[in-house]
Amino acid sequence: MDTVLGAQYAPLLPLTLRTHLHRWRPRRYRPDHVLVPEGYTVELVAKGFNEPVHCCFDDQGNCYVIECGHKIEAKPRVLKVDVRTGEWEVFFDLPGDRWNITGAVTGACWHDGHLYLMNTDTLSRITPDKGLEDLVTDLPGKGDHQSNYPVVGPDGKIYFGQGTHTNTAVVGADNYAYEWLRHFPQEHDVPGQDVVLTGRNYEMPDVIGNPATTVRTGAYVPFGTETTPGQVIEGNVRCNGSVLRCNPDGSDLELVAWGLRNPYGIAFTPDGRLFATEHGIDERNNRHIIGDLEDFYEITEGAWYGWPDFASGIRLDDPYWGGPDRGRGREPVLAEHPDPNPPKPFVSFAQHSGPNGVDFSRDTSFGFEGDAFVALFGDLTPVTARLTTPSGFKVVRVDMATREVVDFAVNKINGPASRLPHAGMERPSHCQFGPDGNLYVVDFGEVSIAPEKGGIRVWENTGALWRIRRTDGLAGRQPPPATVVPSYAIKAALGAAGAVAGVVGGVTAWRRRRR
Repeated sequence: MDTVLGAQYAPLLPLTLRTHLHRWRPRRYRPDHVLVPEGYTVELVAKGFNEPVHCCFDDQGNCYVIECGHKIEAKPRVLKVDVRTGEWEVFFDLPGDRWNITGAVTGACWHDGHLYLMNTDTLSRITPDKGLEDLVTDLPGKGDHQSNYPVVGPDGKIYFGQGTHTNTAVVGADNYAYEWLRHFPQEHDVPGQDVVLTGRNYEMPDVIGNPATTVRTGAYVPFGTETTPGQVIEGNVRCNGSVLRCNPDGSDLELVAWGLRNPYGIAFTPDGRLFATEHGIDERNNRHIIGDLEDFYEITEGAWYGWPDFASGIRLDDPYWGGPDRGRGREPVLAEHPDPNPPKPFVSFAQHSGPNGVDFSRDTSFGFEGDAFVALFGDLTPVTARLTTPSGFKVVRVDMATREVVDFAVNKINGPASRLPHAGMERPSHCQFGPDGNLYVVDFGEVSIAPEKGGIRVWENTGALWRIRRTDGLAGRQPPPATVVPSYAIKAALGAAGAVAGVVGGVTAWRRRRR
C-alpha cells in the first residue's frame, strides 16, 4: 500500500501543498469512562490542547505540556499548567522559522532552572528571555522518526532516544508519502559504527523524479542510490536508532547504545537502570515483516540491539516470522552483525500498540513502587498495519519483578474515544509522575487517517491532560476488562457494503434510464 500511496501522492502534491485547514472541533470528556483498578480514580486536569505529546514538572511543581506541531496547522508551543486548578497559559511559542511541520517537538525536561526542549533534530534550552539556546544540533531526526524527548540521568547528563529515518534502513516511496523525502532527499539512516553491506538493493517508483519509472536503493544511503557487496558505511555518534547523552551544556555527545528502531520513551528506574520503549517494524516499504511486536528494552551501554536485520532480537529472515509471504525483502542488509545474538526485550507489547512515554512509580502511597507505566498511543491502521481490532489506546503497567504487562487505565470500550460511543481517552502519549505522587497522562487528541496529508491529520483543541490519583481503601491490581469491539473490521465491512450499494444503485439507475 505504501509504495502505491507514494507513487499516487507525488502528482497530487501541488494540490495538497495549497490546502491549509485549521481542523478544530470540540470533544467530550467523561473520566468515569476510563477504567482503572479499585482504589484509583481518574480526573480531567486540563483540555483544549493542540496535539500535546509530552509533559514534565519543574522544581516548584508546575507542569509543562508540550504541543508538537506534527502535521497540524497549529505550531508547537509549551504550555504551563496549574494542575490544581486546570488553568494554563502559553509559556513558550516556537519561532515560525524553527517549525518543521514534517518533524516534531517531542518533549522537554526541567534541569537546574532551565527547560530543555527537543525539536526534530535539535536539543535546545529555553533562556530566561524566552529565546532558544541550541545545545546539540544536526541530529538525524528529519525522517520517519525524530530525536525523542530528553530526560536527566542519575549522572546529571541529558539522555534521549534517537529514531530512524526509515522503517528498515532503506529509503522508499513510503517516506515520500510521509512527506519528508521531498524536503530532505539526501537524508538516510546513519549507523553507530562502521558497517559492511551485503549490497542488496530494492526497486521502487522514482517518487522524487518520474513515478512512472523506477530506481534502486540500498541500505544506509540516499533514495535512488545503489549499494555494492562489501561496501562500508561509516558510523557516527549522531546515529539513528540509538540512545545518546550529553552534558547539560550540550558538550561531549556520546553514544550509549544503538541498533534500535525508534526508542521513543526512556526513563531510569529508582535504582538507576535505563529502559526504553521501542516501536516495532511497520507493514510498509520494500523491506518489512508482518507481526512484529512493540518492545521494552533495558539499555546496556555499548550494546547493539539488532536493527535493521533483527526485530525483537530475532532475525528478519528467521522462520519465527513465518514464510516468505509474511513480509518483503527480509534478507540481511548487513554482511557482518555487531552482535549475532542481540539482546532480547525485557517485555513486549501488542503489535502496533505504540508504546510512547514511560515513567516509574517512586511513591509508596501511589503503589506499585518500581514498576513502569507506559502510554500506548495506539495503531494507525491502515497506514502502518492491517488490524481488525484497535491495539493500544491505554496505559499499561510493567511489573518489573515478574515481567508482566498489566492494563492500568483503559477505555470502557477498546479503542480511541472519538470512534466509539464513549468519552474516555483518545491517544495516550506520555505518562509522568508529578511531585504530588499522582500519575499524569498526556492525551494527544483525535487523529484521522489522511493519505493526502502524509498519513494523518490531527484535530486541534482535542488534546488533554488526565490525572490518575490513589484513593482510600485497598488497591486493585488491574481494572475491569474493557469491551472489545472489532471496530476496524466493522468499518471495513460497512465501507464495502456502501461500495456495493453504490454500484447496485448506479446499475439500477442506468437500467431505469434505458427503459
